Amino acid sequence: MPPNRRRLSGVAAIEGALAKGTPIARLLVREDDEALADLVALATERGVEVVAEPPREMQRMTEGDGIERAIALVGPPPEKTLAAVMTGPGLALHLCRLRYPGNVGFILRAAEVAGAAGVALDVEWTEKEHAAARRASIHAERFLPVVEAETARVFQAARAAGRCIVAVETSGEATPWSLDLTRPTLIVVGGEAEGIPELRLAEADETVRIPTRGFIPSYNVQAATSMLLGEWLRQTEPFA
Repeated sequence: MPPNRRRLSGVAAIEGALAKGTPIARLLVREDDEALADLVALATERGVEVVAEPPREMQRMTEGDGIERAIALVGPPPEKTLAAVMTGPGLALHLCRLRYPGNVGFILRAAEVAGAAGVALDVEWTEKEHAAARRASIHAERFLPVVEAETARVFQAARAAGRCIVAVETSGEATPWSLDLTRPTLIVVGGEAEGIPELRLAEADETVRIPTRGFIPSYNVQAATSMLLGEWLRQTEPFA
């Protein structure tokens, strides 16, 4: 998550933040908790977007045991522009012509959990397919910049922002752990069957492959992208 946004849990803590005038972009509350009416009214008065969630969803959003009654995103809302994705702190992702909403949704969720800068999509989908991807991501787009743009525009924006463009393909020679992911980087993954178009693949600065040892020659795009996110975290987080 960018340094200017953070997670805040607990009714008392959120009420205190609102009382101090702390900017809050979004507030999630349990839909079955009538005792939260005052908090909801205060947040609404301050212009905060309030989303009532069922207990199951609140449990999925809770860190640790139990179920939080209220969770807030403190800071400005995610800016939904291509420039914001490319200039934001962290790894940026580009999903080029993926076909299946479930795959995209999984990647959006993984990107948000890892704290990526954002995701640019180049897809030809109906609204129904977009909705399916959002559901699969547990609506990660609420907390993560997600935009649509053609791959040519995405590459142009990445270059303008000084990002290294790394394509993920079975034809690559580099491995994830040989990359320097501490520098500003755009990771590009292609469609489940066709991969990244040859023209765009040739424009990448580096092409990386995920090593395999089994009979099947490649990973699902979800798994491959998650491995890159994990390697980025390994290189940039001060884990003990």
